[in-house]
Amino acid sequence: MKNKLVLIIAIVFIILIAAGTVAGIILSVKNNENNDAEKSVVGVWWWDNRLGDEYLDFADQNGVTEIYCYYSSFTQKTPDLIAKANAKDIDVLWLAGKYEWVEDYASLKSVMEEFVSFQQSSPSKFAGVHLDIEPHQHPQFEEKREELITKYVQLTFDLKRDFPSLRIEYDIPFWLDDEVTVGGVTKPAHEFVIDNAYLVTVMSYRDSAEKILDCAREEISYAKSAGKPLNLSVETGENEDIVTFYEEGNAFMLNEIAKVRAALPDNFGMAIHHIKTWKELAEKD
Repeated sequence: MKNKLVLIIAIVFIILIAAGTVAGIILSVKNNENNDAEKSVVGVWWWDNRLGDEYLDFADQNGVTEIYCYYSSFTQKTPDLIAKANAKDIDVLWLAGKYEWVEDYASLKSVMEEFVSFQQSSPSKFAGVHLDIEPHQHPQFEEKREELITKYVQLTFDLKRDFPSLRIEYDIPFWLDDEVTVGGVTKPAHEFVIDNAYLVTVMSYRDSAEKILDCAREEISYAKSAGKPLNLSVETGENEDIVTFYEEGNAFMLNEIAKVRAALPDNFGMAIHHIKTWKELAEKD
């Protein structure tokens, strides 16, 4: 009887460790009071700034370290989410993006100047800018592919020149391998963007760890060689089965994310698209 009791306790202990490992890999990226190392990123897109505090609580409970929050303009209420998130040790970056900016840098620069003014006057400040500018959304992308991708790359140079002190991040599709020439240098577009960004998040939307790592292998390799951080990301909303974890569920997704994290350097992170559909996915499990 004693041996059976010991065996049962051992099995329960193993199950608890296994269950905690997946969540722990996600949650442990939050700042540890006994660890001064730079925290790894768990980011989440936040497209609706009107969402209630329950979404912020969900983000906190799931180890989110930074939020990419969309604002079309800055108001007196803008600092509210920043302050609430900061109280939970979560950074907030301003999320913005229009494909039109690829051909209209003057408009983008004007918006960036508004951001700088907000930062100077606001009691609660964004940690940086997270740009989701997707040239492939342009209605003439197929006909003007090389031109639009080249202009997109040039945009990253222009922003680095005009706003050198800002933390500017970019979302890029995993297929941004087109070779373009900028400033007399020719190389894959994603390499230029990684060079010019504080951090790049690859939209590596696939439904298994193996596929996520495979589709972003060029970006991973280059970021490692350049000594730059990189985020990979996953999708939780309804989409093609291969693209999203919508069918597989939240627990399965977290397990695959844990596998991805284990295969990446410590300064690489993960991001989840997006807070509303992620919470809905978790509630279905």
